Amino acid sequence: MIIVESCSYRLCTDIGEKKLEIINNISSISLCSYDPFGPITRAIMTEMHINQIDVVDDLNNNLCAREAHIPCLHIIGASEKYITTFVFQNGREAGYQLILHIQTNLFIPNKNCYPINIRVYRSFIRNPGSTLFNDTQENDIRKDMYRDAAQQLIHQLLLRFEDF
Repeated sequence: MIIVESCSYRLCTDIGEKKLEIINNISSISLCSYDPFGPITRAIMTEMHINQIDVVDDLNNNLCAREAHIPCLHIIGASEKYITTFVFQNGREAGYQLILHIQTNLFIPNKNCYPINIRVYRSFIRNPGSTLFNDTQENDIRKDMYRDAAQQLIHQLLLRFEDF
């Protein structure tokens, strides 16, 4: 399945029934984050809820250790980067590419630590005459990027748990 988005495309995989088999192995997970109330943490928690994965509260960061009895996803960091893709004739910036990079570690009890890095890209164009529209458009794009990154992360979790 190919989904076309603006000027580019991305390949999406459908794991269908395989997803249901794997998800039964992930009944609960501990989630540690550098920003527990940040947008990426909220997006990941929402995706876990959608995929019926219980999130165990780890307020003291005690569960994110190799000795834990349940798997732990540790969100190390998230960063955004703007790249100017084209400019107007008068030299003002017009087009941007926004890159979201998320670094995580997955600790599986009696197994290993698996680093999972996710990158999501989006392009957008700024209209110099409508600042409010530009800000709204950028916020919508950012929310969409967080959701897509969380979906990719859950997909990677399911793949890691295939051998668990």
